[in-house]
Order: sequence, then structure tokens, then C-alpha cells
Amino acid sequence: MTVKTKPRPFYACYPNPRFPTISITGGSCALSCKHCNHHYLHSMIPCPFPDLLFKACAKLEENGARGVLLSGGYNSDGYVPFEPFLDAIEKTKRETGLFISAHTGLVPEKLAKELGSAGVDQADFDLIGDDDTIRSVLGLDRSADDFGRAMKALDRSLPHVAPHVCIGLHGGELRGEKRALGMAAEIDPSVLVMLVIVPTKGTAFEEVGSPPLARVEEVLKLARQTLPEAEIALGCMRPRSDREELELAALRAGVSRIEIPSQSTIKAAEKMGLHVQKLEACCSVPPEVVEGFVG
Repeated sequence: MTVKTKPRPFYACYPNPRFPTISITGGSCALSCKHCNHHYLHSMIPCPFPDLLFKACAKLEENGARGVLLSGGYNSDGYVPFEPFLDAIEKTKRETGLFISAHTGLVPEKLAKELGSAGVDQADFDLIGDDDTIRSVLGLDRSADDFGRAMKALDRSLPHVAPHVCIGLHGGELRGEKRALGMAAEIDPSVLVMLVIVPTKGTAFEEVGSPPLARVEEVLKLARQTLPEAEIALGCMRPRSDREELELAALRAGVSRIEIPSQSTIKAAEKMGLHVQKLEACCSVPPEVVEGFVG
């Protein structure tokens, strides 16, 4: 008797409009990171005051949102300053049905615990494995060990943590990615998000190229080997030049989620025998809640 196995799922992820991103600092950030320089904050919904945050979340849910990503600019210590917003977050969690993710940065352990107590469901955590990258790109006098400690504090305090590893963050060079993947494996996450550095206008890296596709594919394969049980996502930060080649390389490497993939990538996934589904959420949401976001 032949036992049929279910095809491996592949999720095409579309966060907007059901899983929008909010900045609790508006367009401000205490850092001027070489790869961002505040650029990405301007595409987020600005909610720089706690009462605005709750009202915005309630309105978003009323209009069909199922989750939100709370983000913002970093303070000089390298984390999003959520402290004044804890009551608003708790109220949002209590009075809405929204899944709440938080892009945290290097939060101190006390704040990690408070975010968990307020009801944050998941931390999206940028994990960097090279000390020099942290200093030269982010401008922070911190270390990879500091990032590891913050990630573990979040893992102790929140239901879910999704590490994010950016390939080529060091000005297009590969430095620290292998170490970051090993650090991510220490918390055994259900989802790992892989990003690829993008030369962004108005930043110090405007003229910096992304790593060669072959090197990116090597890191993606290493991610699959390092975290064999995790779902691996290719996130929104990635170059759109050679878009289809990068997404196909991700499929070959075992990536099971891609944020806003091309139609040719979706067709390629179907040809590979994958069960393609539309996920109306951030690509990092944990498997336990996926069914609530499948469109």
C-alpha cells in the first residue's frame, strides 16, 4: 500500500493590508545606519503617541487587519523605545484580536519581560554575528554576544521569536552570517527570516552592490542545514534586480516562504510539487497561527 505524503507548503506572503507595519517613533531614529538611514520608517504608519497607537490598531482591525508589526527607529542604545507604549499595547491585545509582532532591537531584559506581559505575540529580531559590522554599519558599540543575549531574553519572555539574518549587511561582504545562523539555532525558532542587503537611495550604501547570487544561495543552503526543522522565509529586504533568479535560488535552497514573490516564482513552486498558499501576513508569523492568515 502506497502512503501519500502531503506536499511541502510554500507560502506567498502579502502583509498589506491585513498585517501593516506601524512606527511608534514616526520617521525619527537616533541612529544613522549605513543600510537604512531612516529610509524605511517613512513607509510605516506613524503612531508616535500611545493613544494614537491604540486608536490606529482598533481602526485597522475594524478595516480587516488581522495583525500588526510594531516597529520604529532605534534609540541610542540600539532598540525601539517601547516603554511608554506598554499600556497601549496591553490594551490593544486585550480589546482587539490582532496578532502583535514587535521589531525590537537590542532590548534590555526588563523590557523583554514587559513586552511579554503586555501581550506581544512575537519578536522580529535582527541578529548580527559580526562585531565590526555592528560598529561600522549600525554605529553601535555593542557585540554579537550582546545580540545573542537580547534574543535569548526575548525568547524567555515572548511566545515566539523570529530571528532575521541579513546577507551582505557588511557593505555587501559576507561577514558574520554563519555565526548568526548558529546563534539563531540556539533558540530553535519555528521561523527564520533571511534578508539580502539592498543598495538604498539616500544611504551610505547607495552605491554598494548586493552579494553575488551564488554566495547568497550558499548562505540560504547553510541556513537550511543549520536549522533543518525551521521554516525559512525570504523577507521583504532583498534586491529586485535579478529578482526571479534570487527567488528561484531560494526555492532550491529550501525556503518555504517568500514575501511578495513574482508570478514566475509561484509557478516554479507549483512545478516543484509544493502546495502554494497565499499568506496575508508578515512572512515571520509562527506556524501555529498560519491558518488564521491564509487567504
